[in-house]
Amino acid sequence: MVTVLPDILWVVFALVVLLLFKKDLHALLINVIWRVKAGASIKIASFEIGPSYVSPKTGASKGGIYEIKDDENYIRYKERKAYYESSRRLFLVHRLSSSKNANQLYDIRIYLIPHRDASLSGVKKVEYYFGRHWKNKIFTSIDRSNGFPIETSAFGPFLCTAKIHFTDGNATMIWRYIDFESGAIGNEYLGEDKKEGKDKREEETEEYETERE
Repeated sequence: MVTVLPDILWVVFALVVLLLFKKDLHALLINVIWRVKAGASIKIASFEIGPSYVSPKTGASKGGIYEIKDDENYIRYKERKAYYESSRRLFLVHRLSSSKNANQLYDIRIYLIPHRDASLSGVKKVEYYFGRHWKNKIFTSIDRSNGFPIETSAFGPFLCTAKIHFTDGNATMIWRYIDFESGAIGNEYLGEDKKEGKDKREEETEEYETERE
């Protein structure tokens, strides 16, 4: 009886602490889960979780380019132009943020953007489909002012298909692979020197497309 009483008191004390600090402990647990999903390291006393491993970029020099050749007879140019025209120069994009849902990795916002002089004014609605993990449901967005957006959460990448319905009665299908590469646990971020080179290449590409189109 003498040895059992202290054990019972400790159990009662633990229960009282849990009841008094239930909300604080829950908030702490959510914060720990969020940090783990974001790839941050965690250390509590002798217990430690290291940061998520992100493999370094590898590949050939010159940005992985093996060779450069001419687009003979403008075949690739015509193919590329056909993609622009079939979607009326409207494209899907997406943004990521660490998920507020403990069972998911990212919260995702998917929406439509017009390319250059294109416009969303001719779009009536957009129907999104993500697959069987979303119970094969089709989600419709009619919010033109924000690019017909839809928000969801996921633990892994997936394919999103979208059917654009136009005000003239026509419709077209487009798609986007919802990857996590730009997230905190995706590829490592570019260093400043590499980023400057990337920006320069994008500017040169933009100038070339302006001349061709």
